[in-house]
Order: sequence, then C-alpha cells, then structure tokens
Amino acid sequence: MALLNKLSLSAISSAAALLASVTLNINTAEAALFKFTFEAEGANGYFIYDDSAKKLEPLGENFPLAEYDGSVEQYSINAGGVVTEGTKGSQQDIHDEARNIVYLSRAGNLGYDGGVDDFILYVPPAASGRQYGLSIRFSYPEGTFSDSVAIRTSVPDTARLRVYPYWDFPNTTGDYTFQGTVKTKIEQIPEPASVSALLGVSAWFIFRRQRRQLLSVQD
Repeated sequence: MALLNKLSLSAISSAAALLASVTLNINTAEAALFKFTFEAEGANGYFIYDDSAKKLEPLGENFPLAEYDGSVEQYSINAGGVVTEGTKGSQQDIHDEARNIVYLSRAGNLGYDGGVDDFILYVPPAASGRQYGLSIRFSYPEGTFSDSVAIRTSVPDTARLRVYPYWDFPNTTGDYTFQGTVKTKIEQIPEPASVSALLGVSAWFIFRRQRRQLLSVQD
C-alpha cells in the first residue's frame, strides 16, 4: 500500500507540474477580441474586432484618422432600413474586408462633422456583395479619444449614430437613413487561453486535495 501511495503521489505531482507549466506559459501578448454593441429604439447590433489589426497611419495633422484593415471578425446590424450581418471572409486584399475606422475632429464636408470623434464600422462593397459600402458611424464629443487614433477598447455609454448605406467616398457619401442617440459599450471577449487557465487552476486544486488525502492515509 505504501508503494502504491508513493506511485500515486508521484503521478499526481507530475501531472500537476505539467499542467501548471502549460497554464503559466500562456502567451499573454496574443491579440484580443472586443465586442462593440449598440442599442436604441429602431436600431441595434454589434461588431467584433481584433485589436491587433494592421493600422494605416493618420493622413496628416489636419485629417487625423486611422483605418484598421480587416479588423472586423463578425458584425450584425439592424438600423435605418439596413439589416445585414457577416463574418470575416477570405478576400485576398485585406482592404476588401470589413474594418474599423477612427476619426478625430476634422473639417465638416463630405458627410463628416467637425467637433466629434468617430468610431466607425465600414463594410466595403466587396465584403457584402453590394454596389455601395456601408458606413456605421458612432460620434462622440470632440476630445473623447484624447487625440488618439488607437482602435477603441472603451467608449462612453451614449453616441450619435448615423447609418450610411450608400457610401462611395470620395465620389458620393449618399444620405444617412438613420440618425439617433444609441447606448454603446465595448467588452473584451474572453480568449480560450483564459478559459484554459481557469480550468488549469481548478485542476491544480483538485490534485492538491488528492495529494493531501494520500498523505493523510500514509500518516
């Protein structure tokens, strides 16, 4: 029995050590996914995006923007007569994938408004099979983004929403089919690695409890 207990202790210790090694060596530098959701009377939806997506640098001091090509993994929109959804496809050109755009305050022309910071979901024609692009614009007071064009991981809880279903910049922006105030929020989506880590911690406590039981039997 003593030999069996020793073997059991050895097996438990080895398994626990291996599990701890796997769990503690999770790469925390991996990209994170975020989910932006919005809701109001007559409008609701969400889009999920990757915060490590390639960024196009701002065009200049007087036109500060950044586009995160191919950042959007999934989206679902119901607003202003637009009911659409999609997932990241297999476009060879990443510019043809749905993406996020961050605008800071700029000149008020071609559908842009001065005095606001915009976080935008843009679905190009190639990503939706439509003739025009779809621009979903969430506008916050100027300075909300602190002069940063970094992809957003948090936003205030309200925004002005405009939905442009006929976006063909710079030829024409078309007119918006919805304008209103919406509730907005951004939440990070737990990654599988994080779930594995939690499971690993739980397993470790189980192993430790079994080890104590075996030691108690030996005593």
